[in-house]
Amino acid sequence: MKKRILFFALLTMACFCQAQEEEISFPTDRPGNTWGAEVLPLHKVSWENGFSFERDADGLRTFSLPSSIVRYGIFENIELRVGTDLQLFEAPSSLNKQMGIAPLTIGAKIKCYEGEGWIPSIGVLAQLQSPHIGSASLLPSHLTPSMYLVFENSLTDWCYVYYNAGAEWDGETATPTTFLSLLLGFDIRDDLGAFVETYNYLHPEGNQYLTEFGLYFMPSPRLQLDIAADFDFQNLKDYFTISCGMSWMIN
Repeated sequence: MKKRILFFALLTMACFCQAQEEEISFPTDRPGNTWGAEVLPLHKVSWENGFSFERDADGLRTFSLPSSIVRYGIFENIELRVGTDLQLFEAPSSLNKQMGIAPLTIGAKIKCYEGEGWIPSIGVLAQLQSPHIGSASLLPSHLTPSMYLVFENSLTDWCYVYYNAGAEWDGETATPTTFLSLLLGFDIRDDLGAFVETYNYLHPEGNQYLTEFGLYFMPSPRLQLDIAADFDFQNLKDYFTISCGMSWMIN
């Protein structure tokens, strides 16, 4: 009898521990191009992969096979990030295909302030692209920084908004591109959500205004699947991107 009581006690504890683990927050940075302010919990690791196809106004087709990033919660309010892409390019005027590894990107996201009500949560995302690690044809001439202020508001228990402002350098010139974005997301049910966003690149040589729609599904608390499509409504016939991916909290 005592053995049975001990067995059921251990089983109850195991179920409780598993339930506690299931409640761990899993903030992903997929899909979309607008980041939220949340970071990974302390000592947690996530792996995010995305596959995409892009066609631009010049007819160039770009495949990401895949775009990958690993995130690690190094402190309670700071995560480290390392990522790169395997890219395949097809030019319309050439039968030759070019494949290469995009420059390695290393960065950190810091959650600076926990918002409440209409006061947003605030974070900072800083990244550097290496001019030495990656395929030679894709490497920038210099170390390439980018920096963003990221904001996040919960409008209701099922609707939220992210908005970012930042600057991106290309590793070739001293003039940065200004990045501005706004994302509205909502939960259709506990494991299914949707979003729409606008993200814009502003540069003296020309601006680009893009819109993305997407869905995400969580078959488990540690796994998210997503699908999205991007459009340039100024060049609707000439530019589009479709993508799919997954985000997995490993531990």
